[in-house]
Amino acid sequence: MGMAASQARYLALTARKTNCEYEGQQINQARVALANQSANYFNQLLNTKVPTCPDSTDYTKTQYSYSDGYNDAVLEDWHQLSTANKDYNYVVDTYYFDDIYTGSMKKMANPEVLFKNKATKFNNDVDTLRKNADGSYTLNNEVTYKPLSSYKNTKDLQNALKDMEAEGLITFPDGKINMKDLFGYKDKDNVWHISTKDDLENALSTHGLKEGYVDLTKLNVNLQDTKDWTDDDFVKAANELANQAPGLKAITKEDITQAVADGAFATGYASYTTTTVGDKTAYMFKSSTKEEAYEHGTGGLIDYSTVYTPAYVGNCKLTELTDTLTLTDETALLQIVADLPKETISDYIQRMPDGSYQYYGSGIYSFEYNGHTRYTTYKDLVDSLTTYDEYGKPIENQKKLKYYDATYINTKVKDTNYALLETDGSGRFKSLKLEDSSVVYDLNVESVTDEEAYNNAMNKYYHDVQVYEKKIADINAKTEVIQKEDRTLELRLKQLDTEQNALQTEMEAVKKVISKNIEMTFKTFAGS
Repeated sequence: MGMAASQARYLALTARKTNCEYEGQQINQARVALANQSANYFNQLLNTKVPTCPDSTDYTKTQYSYSDGYNDAVLEDWHQLSTANKDYNYVVDTYYFDDIYTGSMKKMANPEVLFKNKATKFNNDVDTLRKNADGSYTLNNEVTYKPLSSYKNTKDLQNALKDMEAEGLITFPDGKINMKDLFGYKDKDNVWHISTKDDLENALSTHGLKEGYVDLTKLNVNLQDTKDWTDDDFVKAANELANQAPGLKAITKEDITQAVADGAFATGYASYTTTTVGDKTAYMFKSSTKEEAYEHGTGGLIDYSTVYTPAYVGNCKLTELTDTLTLTDETALLQIVADLPKETISDYIQRMPDGSYQYYGSGIYSFEYNGHTRYTTYKDLVDSLTTYDEYGKPIENQKKLKYYDATYINTKVKDTNYALLETDGSGRFKSLKLEDSSVVYDLNVESVTDEEAYNNAMNKYYHDVQVYEKKIADINAKTEVIQKEDRTLELRLKQLDTEQNALQTEMEAVKKVISKNIEMTFKTFAGS
C-alpha cells in the first residue's frame, strides 16, 4: 500500500471511530433519561396507597330502642343535664319512622298537553258601547275591541281565526286572512273574542233600551215572589227598574203587583207601556224573552270566540274538578296546598282558618297516571302548552308539566325531650321516661350496623381498587415501553462497540503498514 493511500485510509478509520464514540455517548445519555423516567414511575408506585377494605365493626354501634305501642323508637343521642332537676337527668333525642301523608310537586317531561278548541258565536249583552277616536270600540267600559291588524303577528290569533273559519263563522276570500274589518280582544283566560266592523256598528246604533223593554237580569230582588214583601221591598224594586230605563221615574206597589200577576218577570225581561191618569203615570208590563227584547232594540253584539279546554296529558284524560269536591280530592288538595303554599295550585284552592277549603270550582284538573290520581292547574297546563311552530301540531316540544299529588311517605320523625334515664349495674341504660309521657319504657340494647354507611364505604373501596389497579397498569405499561426502548438502545450500543473494536484492529494494521513504509523510505534515501 502506498504511503498516501495508507494515510488516507487511517484518517478515514479515525473519523469513523470518532463518530462511533459520539453516537455511543448519545445513546448513553438517552439511556440515562430513560432510567430517570423509570425511577420516577417506581417512586409513584412506592407512593401509591393500597386501598384498605372497610371493617363492618367500624360501622357498628350500641343502640337503645323502645316501643311506645305504635312505633319502634330509637334513642339517638343524650346529654346529661348540667343543673339539678328532681324529675329528669338527661336531654334526649329520639326518632322513629312513620308513613306521613305529604303533598309533593313533580315535573313531567314531554307531557304532550292537548287542548280541545271550539269556535262559537253568541250575542253579547250591551249596556254601553262607544266608538273611540282611534277607531276601536269599548264595550261595557271593560274591554276594547281593537283592529286585528295590530295583532297580525300573533300565532294564537292566526290559529283562532282558522278555527272560526273552519266552523263557518268567518269566511275569507281565496283562503287569505283579511283583518281589515275585524276587531277583537283577548280575555283573562287567553280566549280570543272577535267581532266584525258591521256587527259593532249595528250594536252601536241599536244599543240601549227602546220601546219600553227593560232587562231585569241584574236585579238584586226576586220579582217573582212578592207575597211577603214590605213597602221597602217594593221601593227597592221600583228604584232598580227606574235606573234601567231613562225617563222611568216611579213605579207603584200596585204596578209591580199587577205586573207580577201578569207574569211579566218570568224570563227576566219585560216590556212596559205608560199611560197618564190624572197627575200619575201608570205602567203596564208584559213578559218578554231575551230574543224578543233584542229584536226590539236592546242591542246585542255578535261576538265570535274560541274557547280552549284542557283535554289530555299524553293519553291521560283531564277532568276539571267542580266546586263540590269528593272527600279523596279534598283531602289530597288540602294537604298539597298546606305543604306547597307557594306553588301554582295554591292560587286555586285555599285552606281556611277553620280547616275548611275555598275553591271556586274551576282551574284544577285531575288525571290518572301510573295508577294514581294526580292534579294539575290551568296555568300549569297553559305553561306547558308553549307556542308551536306548525298549526295543528300543538303537542311537540312542550315544557315540563308541573303536577301534584299527596301520598304516604316513610319519614323520619325526630323529637327532643327531657328524660329520666336509669342504669343497671354495668352502666348501661335500662329504662326511659319522657317528659311528654307518663309511661316508663324498657330500653332494648342491641348492636346495630349502619348498613347504608358500610355499603357506601364498600362501594368507595371497590372504586378505589379500580383506580389503584388502573394506575398500576398504566405505570407498568409505561415502564414496559421504557424497557423496550432501553433494550433497543443497548443493542445499538453493542453494535457500536463491535464496530469500534473492528475499526481499532484495522487502524493498528494500517498504522503498521505506514510505519513499515516510512522505515523503507528512510533506508532507500540512506543508501542502504
